Amino acid sequence: MAMTHFHLKIKTDVAEKGVDAGIADGKKRLNIFKISNMYIMYVDESGDPGTHPNSSPHFILSGLIVSQNDWDKYLIRLKEFRKSIKSKYGLNQRTEIHASELIRVNKLEEYKKISKSKRINIIKDYCSQLPMIFDSASVINVCIKIEDHPDHDIFNLAWSRLFQRYDTFLKKKANDKGIIVADDTDSLKLMSLQRKMRLYNPIPSHFSGTSYNAPIDSILEDIFSRSSHHSYFIQSVDLIAHCLYRKEYPKGSLRKYGLENQFQKLDPLLLKEACKSDEYGIVRK
Repeated sequence: MAMTHFHLKIKTDVAEKGVDAGIADGKKRLNIFKISNMYIMYVDESGDPGTHPNSSPHFILSGLIVSQNDWDKYLIRLKEFRKSIKSKYGLNQRTEIHASELIRVNKLEEYKKISKSKRINIIKDYCSQLPMIFDSASVINVCIKIEDHPDHDIFNLAWSRLFQRYDTFLKKKANDKGIIVADDTDSLKLMSLQRKMRLYNPIPSHFSGTSYNAPIDSILEDIFSRSSHHSYFIQSVDLIAHCLYRKEYPKGSLRKYGLENQFQKLDPLLLKEACKSDEYGIVRK
């Protein structure tokens, strides 16, 4: 009963005070569970998991993991960073930072007041500041090349890899519990996948040809969906996912801006244990 109350109460608070304030209140209420610390993973996507002709060649998930004990200082730093962006580029603090829109304006009219070179400089400045803003956070990245997995549900494949790595982080590195807050996505499909993996999550053994069951039971509740417009944290992970996309798929017309080199600035944040065979810890299979 206590978990159901927590779930509903957070939704009420978010409606009244906004997502970041709602999460702040929610993490305080979790004290009733006697958890010494809790982690929040903010997730955003790049690309789409479809296989139709106009689909992107990739599907990327980036997850920014922050401790509840650091959450307040991170929010203060994000606000200070947004003040500096307003002072330097004239971008209102309440205007969402959306990486793809900064490169090619589609919906955010306020971006049209800023030149393209300056909009791209916002991306560069953000990438430079992220490791300092989130000085003890971690980032998990999943990048699935769609043509390499013709027989898989790409959405489920990518999210299952992210669930597994986050659960492993919580068990082995954090020794605590966590929740997930994601930009608006297919929440019903995710709920089904996550609930299934809480009970049955077969992992191939390194020592035999068999597998063992490793339920993802360190992740509390179903995923909380939030609009990126209301959260600096989700806007930050949107930037991370987009910079990974630019690294993996550099576009000739943008090379003069050096966008394909921005992801490397995030190296201090990367949870490289997520995939030890990859230089940046990116999960690809």
